[in-house]
Amino acid sequence: MNNQKKRFLTILSAVTMLTALIGTAHARETIDRVVAIVNDDVITLSELREMALSINPTSTEPIDENAVLQQLIEQKLFEQEAEKHGIKVSEAELDASIEQVRQKYNLNGEQMTEVLKKQNLTPESFREQWRLQTLGNKLLESQLKNKIVVTDDEVINYYEENHGGSATTSGTVSAEMPAEQVRIAHILISGGSPDAEKKAGEVAELAKSGQDFGELAKQYSDDNLSADKGGDLGYFKRGDLIETLEVTVDNTPVGEVSGPVESPAGYHIIKVLERTKSESAEKESKTDEKSDKVPAIDEATRKEITETLYRQKAEAQLKEWLDKIKEDAYIEVKL
Repeated sequence: MNNQKKRFLTILSAVTMLTALIGTAHARETIDRVVAIVNDDVITLSELREMALSINPTSTEPIDENAVLQQLIEQKLFEQEAEKHGIKVSEAELDASIEQVRQKYNLNGEQMTEVLKKQNLTPESFREQWRLQTLGNKLLESQLKNKIVVTDDEVINYYEENHGGSATTSGTVSAEMPAEQVRIAHILISGGSPDAEKKAGEVAELAKSGQDFGELAKQYSDDNLSADKGGDLGYFKRGDLIETLEVTVDNTPVGEVSGPVESPAGYHIIKVLERTKSESAEKESKTDEKSDKVPAIDEATRKEITETLYRQKAEAQLKEWLDKIKEDAYIEVKL
């Protein structure tokens, strides 16, 4: 087996583990003991044992059923949130995604089946797992996208702490500081909400009429992460936001409210809280063309560090988001 196929096997194993967190095969209709209630759904003992087997089918070690049950509870919450936000994966979308995987690792149909067999998967079960992973990814993207920012300062600090040496040359920082950062707050009306566009328009009118934006966010926003903070999303630099949101932010004065603005997540009512421009950024913008500085961080390393920091922040925000969902959910464990 060549290196491409070995890499696919490795990633497939990771996919199988990830899928265990966001979905498994649908529960069989059987008379079974209920081990947990999650809002309007139940988890049965057979589901629990099926999940445990899928995580490690060859293990001879005792299985921590409580830990597996917590994964199943999170799975139910993911599925419920996806339905709540109207997030689905079409058959055409799934076909295209699986075909991209097959082409990426240069596998024909027989080779793909062989690789799946070694993971105790049939093409049908792999398709279901891939659908559930795609569903989970779309849900997470809708909730976390545009809320995770990795700054140049963070990249430089990580480089100096983990790669040794300094990220500066001739006393000049190798990475350009952003000329401007903008701090914004938003109220999100999920696209899956009934009459979402109408509701977003009504909330926008309340915000523009002078009502407290933070209180409106707490009352109406479907963004669980920012609602309790009055909708505050923190600071962004140019390029961090999707185009429709960035254009709106650029044309909104500090203290003013704009929207609703549509995005894949739904409808946003946006308030610009602050714009900042550092002294170092101003100096750099004036002397950029004359500067003979040489970046100390090569592009490949910069990309790797950015991805690492992004992943760390995403994991932290995912935990915060899940904790919030669990806090608002009805969960009863009967194990």
